[in-house]
Amino acid sequence: MTARRSKLARATRWVGAPLLLLVAMTGVGLSVEVQHAAAATVGDQIAAFAASEAGVPYCDGGGGINGPTNGGVNEPGCGPGAKGFDCMSLVQYAVYQATGIALPGDGSQPTGVGTVILPSGTIAQDAADLLPGDATYWGGSLDGFSHSGIYAGNGMVWDAIGQQQPVQEHSMAYLSTIYSYDGAIRYWTPTPVVGMASLSDGKGYWLTDAAGGVSAYGGAVSYGSLAGHALNAPIAHIVATADGRGYWLVAADGGIFAFGDAPFFGSMGGRPLNAPVVDMAPTPDGHGYWLVAADGGIFAFGDATFHGSMGGQRLNQPVVGMSADDATGGYWLVATDGGIFAFDAPFLGSTGGLRLNRPVNGMTALPDGQGYWFVASDGGVFNEGAAGFLGSMGGTALNAPVMGMAVDSTTGGYWLVAGDGGVFSFDAPFYGAV
Repeated sequence: MTARRSKLARATRWVGAPLLLLVAMTGVGLSVEVQHAAAATVGDQIAAFAASEAGVPYCDGGGGINGPTNGGVNEPGCGPGAKGFDCMSLVQYAVYQATGIALPGDGSQPTGVGTVILPSGTIAQDAADLLPGDATYWGGSLDGFSHSGIYAGNGMVWDAIGQQQPVQEHSMAYLSTIYSYDGAIRYWTPTPVVGMASLSDGKGYWLTDAAGGVSAYGGAVSYGSLAGHALNAPIAHIVATADGRGYWLVAADGGIFAFGDAPFFGSMGGRPLNAPVVDMAPTPDGHGYWLVAADGGIFAFGDATFHGSMGGQRLNQPVVGMSADDATGGYWLVATDGGIFAFDAPFLGSTGGLRLNRPVNGMTALPDGQGYWFVASDGGVFNEGAAGFLGSMGGTALNAPVMGMAVDSTTGGYWLVAGDGGVFSFDAPFYGAV
C-alpha cells in the first residue's frame, strides 16, 4: 500500500433528505439553488448536529460521541435514568457525527488536528472570525478550558452550560460575561475534497472539492475547474470521460459542468428536487449519463436509459453513490448502510442489514460488471463478486474521513480519497495528493 496521510478531518454527507419520487427526465440549465438542500459545509453539519440536541438535559459527565447518556451524577435536571450532555460531550458528539474525529474525553486536543482560531480582541471581532461548526472554548485554555460549545452563527453558540439548563443557544457576548474566551478550533475546512475519478488506463486521477476546484495527478490533465466561481450548491462528485480527455462535475442541485471533451446533455439545474444529487455515472459510449439523488431517484440524459430507481420508496438509509455496469448498460446504487440496489445489473452482494462502524460514502465497479467495491468513511472496503479485496484503511486512525474511491482498470487495484485530499493506494500507483 502507498498512502499519503491526510491532515484535517472533514466529511460531506446529507442529512434528513425527504424520500419522495424522482423520475427520469431530460433537462437544461446549469446549477441554481436546490430545494431542501442539505447543509452546505461540514461546519454547517456540525452545527446542525448540535442543534438537533436542543432541549436535551444537562448531565454532568454524561454524553459522548454516540449521543446523550446519564453520567452517573444525581443532580437537579438529571436524575437516575435521564440522559444528557455536559459542555464537552456535546462538542464531542457534534464533531464526531459530522467528521469522525473523536475528541479526547479529558479536555485535551488531538495533536495536529484542526485549525486554531485565536482571540482577536473583542467578542464582536471574535465572532466575525468564526464559521458555523467551529468549536469554541472558554475559561482557561484550549487544552484546559472550563466551558465549550459549537458556534451556530450570528454570534450564537450551542452549549450545555450547567444544571437545569438543557442544550440551548447562548450568545458569545453573554458567555464572555462568565468566562474568558480562549479561542476556537475548526475541525473541518470550507472546501473538502468530495470525489475522485481515474483515467481508464490507470495512469492518473483527478480530485475535486466541494467548491469545484480540480487537481490532476499522474497522466491526468486539468481541463478546467469552478474554483473562484460562485456556486448555488456544492459539488458532489467528478466523473471522467472514457478517453480521459474530459470530465464532468455534478453539483448537489443537479447542475452539470462539462470540461474538455465531456459533452453536456442536460442537467437538473433550475428544477426543484426532493433530495440533493449525490453522484453521477456515464453510459458506456459516453453519449449520456445518469444522476442519482439521496432518495435513490434517477435522472437520465442523452442516450442514458432509465432502468428504474428507488424514488418514492422508503429507504433505511440515504443513497450516496452509483456505478454504471458497462457490460449490461444498467447501474447500481449504494446507500450509507452498504445496501445495493441493482437495475439491469447483477446483484452481487451488499452489507445492508449489517451494522457498520461508519457509513458508506461511495462505490466503484469493475469494467466488466462482474464485481464492485464500496467504501466507508473510516476507509473500510467491502468487495462483492469478482472484485478483489486488496486492503483498506479500516481500523487505522485517520485525520479525515474517506469520501470515495476509484478503480485502476489496468491493475485491478483501487484508490481511496479522504476529505483533506489524502490518497490511499491499494495495488494501484500513487501519483500524489492535495
